[in-house]
Amino acid sequence: MKLKSRTKQLILLFLSGIIVSIANAKLWILFSCLGLIPLFVIQIRSSKREIAINGFTFGFGVGLGLFHWMIEGTNNYTGNSQAFGLLITLISTSFTGIYYGFLSWLTSFFWIKSTTSKFIYFINRLSIAAVWALIEFMMSHALEGFPLHNIRLGFSFASSLYLIQLASLGGLLVLSFLMVLINLFLAEFYITKNIKFLFISVVLPITLLIFGAINYNFYNPKKTEKSFKVAIVSDNTNPEIKWDSKNGNNLATTYFELCKEAASMHPDFIIWPESALPWSYSKDDDLLNELISISKKNEAIHVIGVNQENSLTQKTHNAAFFISNTNKVEGIYQKQILLKGIEQPIGNFIVPFLSQDGFVLSDGKNQKPIPTNFGKVGNLICNEVVNEKCSAEQVKNGANFFFNLSNDGWFKDTYISDLHFYYARLQAVENRKDICVSNNCGINGIISSDGTIVSEKKDSKATCISGYIQPNNNFSFFTKYSYFFPLLFSLLICINLFINYKQFKNQF
Repeated sequence: MKLKSRTKQLILLFLSGIIVSIANAKLWILFSCLGLIPLFVIQIRSSKREIAINGFTFGFGVGLGLFHWMIEGTNNYTGNSQAFGLLITLISTSFTGIYYGFLSWLTSFFWIKSTTSKFIYFINRLSIAAVWALIEFMMSHALEGFPLHNIRLGFSFASSLYLIQLASLGGLLVLSFLMVLINLFLAEFYITKNIKFLFISVVLPITLLIFGAINYNFYNPKKTEKSFKVAIVSDNTNPEIKWDSKNGNNLATTYFELCKEAASMHPDFIIWPESALPWSYSKDDDLLNELISISKKNEAIHVIGVNQENSLTQKTHNAAFFISNTNKVEGIYQKQILLKGIEQPIGNFIVPFLSQDGFVLSDGKNQKPIPTNFGKVGNLICNEVVNEKCSAEQVKNGANFFFNLSNDGWFKDTYISDLHFYYARLQAVENRKDICVSNNCGINGIISSDGTIVSEKKDSKATCISGYIQPNNNFSFFTKYSYFFPLLFSLLICINLFINYKQFKNQF
C-alpha cells in the first residue's frame, strides 16, 4: 500500500474516533451508528499488523475527544501545572488507543471475509459484534474504579425513551452489541454495495424502536407502598471553595436557605449531594444540627453525604447518612466502589485535589438496602451509578427504589455531568426502579422506572426541586439473569469457531 494512501486511512480512522467520542459525549445515536464504519471497512483490507495500528489510531481519536478536558481540568482542581494534566490526558488517550488496537486485532481472527453460506456469514457477523460487546463488558468490570475510562458504545441509546427499554433485558451489553451490529452491516453495504445490508441496517433500529415502544407502553410497576415526596437540594458549590473563615458563613447561609425551601415543600425525604458536608460526621455538628432543626416540624428524613470515621477500624468512608428529625441516625450507606487515584490510591499515587485534605477513603463492605417507612432504598454514591452490578445486587436484596448522591464539581463544565444523569436513567430502566439524583454542579432530578424523566434541573446556583417516588417490587429480566446475555454471546462465539474451524485454524 502506498504511503500516501495509508496516511489518508489513518487520518480517516483518527477523525472517526473523534466522531465516536462526540457521539458518546452528546448521546447522538445517529453518529454512534455511523462512527465505526471506517474502521470496519479498512479492517477488511488490512494485514494483521495494520489492523492493530488501525484500531490504536481510531482509539486514540476516541480518547483524545473524551479526555482533552483533563489538560485544563486537572490544573484547575489540583493546582498542578498543565504539564501534569497533559500527562494524565496522554496516558488516558493512549490506554484507549491500546484497548481498541487489541480489540481490532482480536476481532480479525474471527472475521470471515467470504463464504457462500448465508447462515455461516450471518453467524460470523453476529459473533464479531458479540466479541466487541463482551470485551467491553469485561473491561467495565476491570475499570469499575475508573468510570471515566469505561467507554460503552451502546450508551447513546440511553437518550431515547424507547431504545433504552432494551436495557431491561440485557443491560448495556445488549445495547453495545446492537450498536456494533448496525455499524457492521452498514460497512458491509459500503464494501459490497449489496442492498440487503442497507436494508438490514435500516430495519434493525426501526424494529428496536417498535419493540421498545411496546415494552414501554405495556410496562406496569408492581407498587408496594404509596408514593412519597422527595425534595432534592444542591448547593452547586465549586469544589475549589473551602469551608474556612472566609467562605464558611456564606456557605452555611446557602445551606440554611436551601433547607428552608425544601422543608416548605413538606417532603418525606430531603436529599443532599455527595460530600454535602466535606468532613466527618459528628452528632454534635453545629451545621448539621441547624439543618435538622429547620426541618424538624416536617418530620422529613435528611439523606446527606458526609464522611464516616470508624474508630475501631481506623478507616474513613464516603457515606450517606439517613438522619431523622430527632437527629437520630436511621441508616448509613458506605460507598463500595471508590474512584481509583482520587478516593483510593493506585499504589502510592493519589491525585491531590485542592478541595481535599489528603485523607484516603476505604470502601464499604456488604452493603444492603436501607429500610424506610416506604420500603427499602438502594443507594448509589457518585460513580456507583455507572456500575450495573452494584445496583442489581441491591435490588436482589430487596431495594424498592434508589437514591443517587453525587458531586460533579470536578467535571461541571464537561460532558460528564450530563452522562452521569443518563446513567441514572439507565439504572432506572435496567432494574425497573424509580431513582432520584442529587448532584452538586450536575443534573438533579427524578427518573421513573420506565425511563421517563419526571424532573431535571442543572444550574450554577443553589437549586431545590421536588417530586414523587413510587416504590415497586419489579424484577427485570436483567436483574434476575444478569449473566444470560454474556453466556449467550459466549455460546454464539463458540458456535462461530466450531462451524468455521477450518478457516480459523490457519489464522491462529
